[in-house]
Amino acid sequence: MQQSSRTVIGYPAQNANGCAPPLPAAASGTAYPYVYSNTHRYYPAPTPPEYRRPQRIVLISIATFFLIFAIILLILGLVFLPHYPDVSVQSLSLSNFNTSNQHVSASWNAEFRISNPNKKLSITYGDVVSTISHGDYYLAGTRFGPFSQGTGDVKLDANYSVVDSFVDWTVVDAMNGERSRGQVRFNVKAVADMGFQYGGRRLQWGMLRVVCDDVTLTGSSGKMTGGPKRCTVFLGHGHSL
Repeated sequence: MQQSSRTVIGYPAQNANGCAPPLPAAASGTAYPYVYSNTHRYYPAPTPPEYRRPQRIVLISIATFFLIFAIILLILGLVFLPHYPDVSVQSLSLSNFNTSNQHVSASWNAEFRISNPNKKLSITYGDVVSTISHGDYYLAGTRFGPFSQGTGDVKLDANYSVVDSFVDWTVVDAMNGERSRGQVRFNVKAVADMGFQYGGRRLQWGMLRVVCDDVTLTGSSGKMTGGPKRCTVFLGHGHSL
C-alpha cells in the first residue's frame, strides 16, 4: 500500500519536538479594542421653497391685520375721544351784603359759559348743584334742572342768597377786612352728573366737578374784576363740594 504524499490543510505545522509554534506577540505589547466611530452628522432636509411661501404669506397677513386694526382704533380715538367741557365764570356780582353780629345777608348772581370742545359728541347734564364760599367756608348754594348741550356753547345763570345766616366770626372778619381793602374773593364750585352721547347712544358717564377759585369782586360795587374766570374741570366722585 502506497503512502499518500498530500499535505493535510488546516492543522498547524509542528516543530521538531512535535509542538505547534507559539503565536507572535503584539508589536507594542498592549492590545486595544477597535472602536467604531460614526463621523457622519444628521442634517435635516431643507424645506422646499413651495412650503415656505405659504407660511410667509400667513405671517404677513396677520401682521397687516393687526396694523389696520391699530390704525382704526387710533382714528376712532381721535374722532370720538371725549373731552371735558370748558367752563368759565363770565360775571359774578354781589349785592345786599351785610354783616352784623356774625350774621350775614347777601345775594350773588353768576353767569357761566359752558363750551363743548367735541365736534361729534353731545353732553347731557343732570342734577347740577353749585355753591359759593369764602375760602372753604360754605355760604350759599343753588340747584339746576337737567339739560343737554350740543356742539355749541351754553350760558347758565345762577343766583345764590343767604339771609341773616350765622357765620363763624373768623370768616366775617376776613370778608370785612377784604372789603375794606377794596376786593373780596369768593370760590364758586359745581358738580353734575354728566354723560357723552353720540347718535343717541351713551358713551361715557361720570361726575363732573367744576372749581372756580378766587373770583375777585370790588369792595364798593360788588362787580367782578379781571374779566372771565376760567374754571378747573375734572371727573370726580360723589357730590361733595
